[in-house]
Amino acid sequence: MSNAGTRPRPIAVVARQPFWLQPPTVAVIGATVFNFLLCLVNTNVTSVGSAAAIGCELIIISAVLLYTYQRLNYTQLLVICGAVFYLMALAAGRLLLSGNADVKPIRDLLIPIAFFILGAGAPDLKTADRIIGVIALLVVLVGLFEYFLPDVFTRFCNIASFYVERGTMDAAQMQQSSSLFVSGMRPEGAGGGRNILPFLGNHRVSSIFLEPVSAGNFGIILFIWGMVRSMMERRLYWGLFAAAGFVIIMSDSRFGAYFCAIALLLAIVPSAIRYIMVALAPLVGVLTIAFLPDLLSNQFGMSNGFIGRIIMSGEILSRFDALTWFGLRAPEFGMADSGYAYSIASIGLIGMAIFWAMLLLTEGRSRFFYTFRDLAAAYVAFLLCISNSPYTIKTGALLWFLTGVLSAAPALLSRRAPRAAPKANYASAMR
Repeated sequence: MSNAGTRPRPIAVVARQPFWLQPPTVAVIGATVFNFLLCLVNTNVTSVGSAAAIGCELIIISAVLLYTYQRLNYTQLLVICGAVFYLMALAAGRLLLSGNADVKPIRDLLIPIAFFILGAGAPDLKTADRIIGVIALLVVLVGLFEYFLPDVFTRFCNIASFYVERGTMDAAQMQQSSSLFVSGMRPEGAGGGRNILPFLGNHRVSSIFLEPVSAGNFGIILFIWGMVRSMMERRLYWGLFAAAGFVIIMSDSRFGAYFCAIALLLAIVPSAIRYIMVALAPLVGVLTIAFLPDLLSNQFGMSNGFIGRIIMSGEILSRFDALTWFGLRAPEFGMADSGYAYSIASIGLIGMAIFWAMLLLTEGRSRFFYTFRDLAAAYVAFLLCISNSPYTIKTGALLWFLTGVLSAAPALLSRRAPRAAPKANYASAMR
C-alpha cells in the first residue's frame, strides 16, 4: 500500500483518551494476549475450542477495520476490497477444483492491512512505545513465572490441554509435553537439548504466547523496534534490548538469535542495497527450498534444525502441481513448518508477488520508516523458509501496527528537538 493518493477524511478528536482506553492500545494488546486469556479460561473455567479463538480474531480484526473505516482513503479502500475479492475468487476456485474452500488466507492478509492502517492513525510514537513496553513487561513477568514455577504456571494455564481442545495437538503429544506446548521442552539425546545457554535447562519459555516460536519472534520485533527507535532518538533503548535478549534466550529461539544479528547488519547496509536484497528475498527463499534439498538431504536429513526444515519445505514444494502453485488446489498434507509452501498454496505465486510489491512500495515520512519496513520484510521473508508463524495475530498485529506508526511519523532527528506548537488532534491514516 502506498501513502500516495487521496487524503484521508480526518476525524476530530475532542479530548485525548487515557492510554488504556485508546483503541490502538486495546486492539494491539488484546490481539497479543487473548489466546493466553482463553487458555486461562480453558484451564480454570470451561473448555474453549477453536471456535472461540477464531471468533476472538474475527471480532478484533472487524473492530479495527470499523474503527479505521472513516479515515481510509480511496487507495486503501481499493487495496482492502481488491485483496478480499482476489482471495475469495481463489477460495471459489479451490472449492470447484478440489472441494476445499479455505477462507483463512483472507484473515491472514487482513491482519497486516488492518493493523498497518490502525498504526498510521495512532496518536504518536510515544503511544507505540508504551504499547510495546507494556507487552514486553507482561511477557517478561509471565515468562519468569513460567520458568521458575512451571508446575504452578501449568496448574493455572495448561497450554497442552488448551491446544488439544483447539485440535492442534493430539493426546500423545500432550503426554510428552508436561502441560506445555509440544515444543516447550527441548528433547534429550543426540543433537537435542537447549542451544542457547544450555545450563538453563531444556524448558523453552512461551510466556503469554503459549508456544516458544512466537515468543522468539516477539523478541525479534522488540529488537528491531528498539534499534530503530535508538537511531531516531540518538539514545539507547536498553530496556527493549534487554527484554528482547531475555525472550530470545528463554525461548531458546535459534532463529531469533540469528536474525537479530542479520537485522543489525542490514540496518547499516546502504538503503538502496538493502532494498534490493529484501525485494529479492522471497524469490531466493523459494528457489532455495526448491533446489537445495537435493544437495543436502543425504547429509542432513529431516532434522528439526534450520537446514532440516528447509529440506522438508523442499519436499512439500516438490509435491505441488500447477494448480497448487497458483493457489487453486488445496494440498491434502500439512504445511505448518513451511511458510512459503503455505503462502503459495493459499494465495498463489501471483498473489505473493502482488502483496510483496505492495509492502515494498509502501511509503513513509522518514528514513527510519524505510529501515523498519525493510527489516520487517526481511524478517517475514526469512521466517517463511521454516514456518508460517508470520501470519499469527499474536505477533503480526504488533509488527504491522508499529510499521504503520512509523509510516506516519515525522523525521525526528533528536529527542532534544524543539517542541512544535500544539495542533488540532486529527486521527489520520497514511498520507
